[in-house]
Amino acid sequence: MKILFIYTNLQSIQFYHYHQGLGWLSAVLKQAGHRTELIYLDQEISPEQLVEKVKKISPDLIGFSTITLQYQFTKRYAQALKSALKIPMVIGGIHPTIAPEQVLEDDLFDFLVQGEGEYPLLELVQALEENKDWRNIKNLWWREKNQIKSNPLRPLIELDQLPFPDRELFDEQRLLLENDYQVPMMASRGCPFACSYCCNTVLTQLAKQAGGKWHRRRSVEKVIQELVSVHKRYPNLKSVFFADEVFTSNQQWVREFCEEYRKNFKTPFQVYIRVGTVDYELLKLMKETGLYSILVGVESGDERIRREVLNRKMDNQQIKEVFRWADELGIESWSAVMIGVPGETEKTIRKTIKLVKRISPYHLQLSMFQPFPGTPLYEQCLKQGLLPEGEATDIFLNQPRLNLPGLSKEKLSALYNEFQALGWLLEAKKGKKGYFDLSSEFERAKIQAGGEGFVKLWLVRIKGEDRISILIHPPSRVSWQVKLKPNSRLRFGAGFSSDVWDKPGAGAYYLVKVKPRFGKAETIFSSYLDPKHNPEERKWNDFEVSLAKFGANKIELILETRTDGANDWCVAFWSRPYLVQEGSEQ
Repeated sequence: MKILFIYTNLQSIQFYHYHQGLGWLSAVLKQAGHRTELIYLDQEISPEQLVEKVKKISPDLIGFSTITLQYQFTKRYAQALKSALKIPMVIGGIHPTIAPEQVLEDDLFDFLVQGEGEYPLLELVQALEENKDWRNIKNLWWREKNQIKSNPLRPLIELDQLPFPDRELFDEQRLLLENDYQVPMMASRGCPFACSYCCNTVLTQLAKQAGGKWHRRRSVEKVIQELVSVHKRYPNLKSVFFADEVFTSNQQWVREFCEEYRKNFKTPFQVYIRVGTVDYELLKLMKETGLYSILVGVESGDERIRREVLNRKMDNQQIKEVFRWADELGIESWSAVMIGVPGETEKTIRKTIKLVKRISPYHLQLSMFQPFPGTPLYEQCLKQGLLPEGEATDIFLNQPRLNLPGLSKEKLSALYNEFQALGWLLEAKKGKKGYFDLSSEFERAKIQAGGEGFVKLWLVRIKGEDRISILIHPPSRVSWQVKLKPNSRLRFGAGFSSDVWDKPGAGAYYLVKVKPRFGKAETIFSSYLDPKHNPEERKWNDFEVSLAKFGANKIELILETRTDGANDWCVAFWSRPYLVQEGSEQ
C-alpha cells in the first residue's frame, strides 16, 4: 500500500525540522514492503490545493500526525479531504493520544492510533490491504454507529527492535540547509519525571496501563550503529542534536556512550539535560567527548511556582551551579523558561528574570504556558476557571491565553516582550566579538526608529545559521559613541529573514556613517540588498569596512537603513556588527 503522511507546522517559529515519530512509522512500513510519502505543510495552502496534491499522489491511506497547538490546522485540512475524497484517514501523535474522544467527536477520521503507533499502524495497513477485520488491533480507536470504540494498549516497544528512522521521507537537503547541517537523533523515548504541565505525565499513565515504563533507552550499541549510518549518509554534517527529553537521566549509560562515541566520532553534539541529573565530572566527560551545548529546563525563578505548581523538585542554587559548570567548561547553555502559569504574578515573573540574569545563559528559550489536555495543570486550570480563550499555535510565540487573577493578558504580553529582549541582550553579551561589539552594547545605543518596533535585538536564522542581530527597519538609524583603536575595521552581516522573501515591497539600503567629534557625518559604506527579488542575496551577506582613516579618535558610529520604495516587510537585519583592529580579533 501507499501511505501518505500529512504534517503541519503552521504559524510557528519552528523551522523545517525532522520528525522522529514519522521517521520511525515510515521505517516500519517500508520494512514490511509498503510505500510512504510526506506532505509537510509549513506554509498555509488552501484546502482545495491540498486536495489536488493528494489526488496526484493517489495514496491508499492518509495519516495525520499532530500536536495540540497544530490540531486546528489538521481539522481544517482533514475536513476538506473527507469531503472531496474517499480515502481512509488515520490520525496519531501526541494530541490524539491524550485527547482521543475529543478528536473522534469531530467525526473526521476513520481511525485513531493512541500511543506508540509503529506496529498498530502496520497492522492496520495490512488489514486494509488484505481486506481483513481490523477491529481487534490494539491501540486503535474508531467511531461506529455514533459510538466511540477503542481497544486496549499493546505492550510497549523494545526500542532496539525498531529499524533506524526513515530519513528520506523528508527533504533531506532542505533539512541540512535550514538547520546548519545539524542532524537530530534520539537515544531514548519518554521521560522519567512528572512535570505537571507536560504531556509525558499522561503518557506515563498510559504506559502503566500497557504494563510498562514510558521512559526507555536504546542500547549504546544501537545508537552508535545509527550514528555510523548517519555519518555515512551525511558526510558534511556539522553537529548532532540528541532530542531526548533528558539525555542524562542515566549517568552510567551516558558514561558508556561517551566511551564509545569518542572512539568513533569527533562530531560536536547537543543535548537536553535536567538539573539534578548531572554533576561537574559528568559534564566534563561529555565536553571532552564532543558536547558543545546543553538545553536546561529552568522554567521559573520562583521556587514555590517551580516546586508546587510545575512539580519540578530543584532549587535555584542547583540551577546556578549547573550554569556555572557549563561556563567553566566552555559549554554553550540554553535556559528554557516558561511564564504565564497558574499562580503567576508580575512578582514571580520578575524573580524568573532575575534568575536568568544571574545564570546568564548563551541562549534564552522563552515560552508562554499553554495548557495541554489531560495534564495536571490543565485540570487545575479547569477547576480554577482559568479556561484558555482562543487558539495558540506555538508555545514560543507571545500568545497568552489564561485569565490569570491580577495579571492581565496585556501585562503578561508586555512582560514576555521585556523578557525576550533581555534574552537577546544576554546572548549578545555572552558571545561578544572584537574590542567593541555593537549588539552587546545595544543598551548604550541612540535609536531613531521610523516606527514602533522598527529597531530591536533579534535572533535570526537565515539558511540554517542563527545570528544575534539588530533589526533596523527603514527608515531608522542606530548610533554608538566609540573610542576607536588604530586601523579599526567594522564587520557585520546583512540580510532579510526568510519569512519575508515572498512578501511585497522593496529592498533596503544598508548605510554605515561616521561622525567625527568635530565635523559632519560621512557615509563610508552603502549597499542595496533586495532578497525578495534577488535570490542570490537570500543569505547572510558579510561585509568588512575600514575605519582606518579616522585613527584612534572618538566618533559616532551610525548604522542606518532606508528605502526608495514602500517599506513594507523591510526587515533589514545587521548581524552582530563589531569592531576589530586590522590583524587582530581584539
